[in-house]
Amino acid sequence: MEKNAPPSAIDVLQDAMKKAVTLGANAVDLLFVESKSIAVTSRMVRPENVVHAERTNIDLRVFVGKRSAAVSSNSLRELETGTILEMAIAAAENSPEEQSKSRALESELCRNFKKIDLYDPCEVSVDKLQADAQECESIALQVPGVTNSEGARAQHSVSRTILLKSCGFLGEYRRSVNAISLEMLAEKDGELQQDYDYSSTVYYADRKTPAEIAATAASRAVRKLGSRKIKSCRVPVIFHQRVGRSLLKSLLTALNGAQVVNGGSFLQSKLNQKIFGNGVSVFDHYDLARRLRSCPFDVDGVECQNTNLISSGVLNSFLFNVKYGDKMGMPSSGNAAGWDLIAPHNADFGNGEASFDDLVKNVGRGLFVTTVLGQGLNMVTGNYSQGASGFWIENGEIQHGVQEITIAGNFLDMFSNCVLGNDLEVESGFGSPTILVEKMTLGGL
Repeated sequence: MEKNAPPSAIDVLQDAMKKAVTLGANAVDLLFVESKSIAVTSRMVRPENVVHAERTNIDLRVFVGKRSAAVSSNSLRELETGTILEMAIAAAENSPEEQSKSRALESELCRNFKKIDLYDPCEVSVDKLQADAQECESIALQVPGVTNSEGARAQHSVSRTILLKSCGFLGEYRRSVNAISLEMLAEKDGELQQDYDYSSTVYYADRKTPAEIAATAASRAVRKLGSRKIKSCRVPVIFHQRVGRSLLKSLLTALNGAQVVNGGSFLQSKLNQKIFGNGVSVFDHYDLARRLRSCPFDVDGVECQNTNLISSGVLNSFLFNVKYGDKMGMPSSGNAAGWDLIAPHNADFGNGEASFDDLVKNVGRGLFVTTVLGQGLNMVTGNYSQGASGFWIENGEIQHGVQEITIAGNFLDMFSNCVLGNDLEVESGFGSPTILVEKMTLGGL
């Protein structure tokens, strides 16, 4: 290190941990995340905005006996001066004693720091991002029926995550994110329709091209023109992959150990039971290369693991951190996302065997849902209801757009009577194929 050079982030973090112990802490955890990003936006093929951002997030947790407290900061200086340390220790001393385990034992900490490909060394310039955004809009605006753009956005970011624990644990990894999105408007005879597409990947080379984004966003908007309302009915419903991902995220919330322990999940009493149809499986993978939510260890310092949450309809496991796993008498699944938070890694529905065309033909008469609005799932009951739009299917063929309807059912019924397509699509760490649900209630005219 050069003479008089500023201390590295790790040096500052390690010194702060030592100081916290001298101030009275029995144990200390420090999570440090620093990131740099460039985001550019374009509107009607003209540069609109360029944002450079550098962020530092520091999450500190201290233990004083059986009491603990957590504080956050965005300044390494507060660690160097000890201000945040004194604040955290004072808060811990005045907190109630914890009745359950909330910190991993040394024997439970990650020792195998698996190397996962999460970082793209390719440099992406502002000019390149701007060119991508403008190319998106330029191509989309040439599609007949498209009349306007809500804008295109391209982004590149890199981050560094460091986790330290006073017992000597030190883990670190870097991640890159490359994203692009576009929202287009189409108009005919006074009717206005909107739709979008986006792509977010670790590697720039894996991201959808501007041409792909433009073609999808524009065609989706144009295809909606001529949408109609329909009468209320009960028919089969096909969910587009992007809607399938939203269903998956809702299901994962019900599989969250904190939700289960606190009595807020309709699945809490169904462990090791068959809850869905044979074709439904849900996997959570931490070590997939070039996937956005992969990581070698979680915020508790526990080595992450691959979890088969649901296999052929049977509920095998919930997602746990140390705290909520202990409350359930189960080990952590390596899904701690914060001192008291749990989140999935890369979660997917398993792929099915039917093609999209076969699903549509088998429906005969029903609805193909491409967009949903609203909250959706009641976590306690499993009841599901959302505003929706999409396309009507008649005689096994897609006919016309449908809008201003609601769809309703119950997750236990929906996924017990469904068929998954063979077209699994992954975006932003979550994957779903097309999903056909045998019957759902549609609210319309």
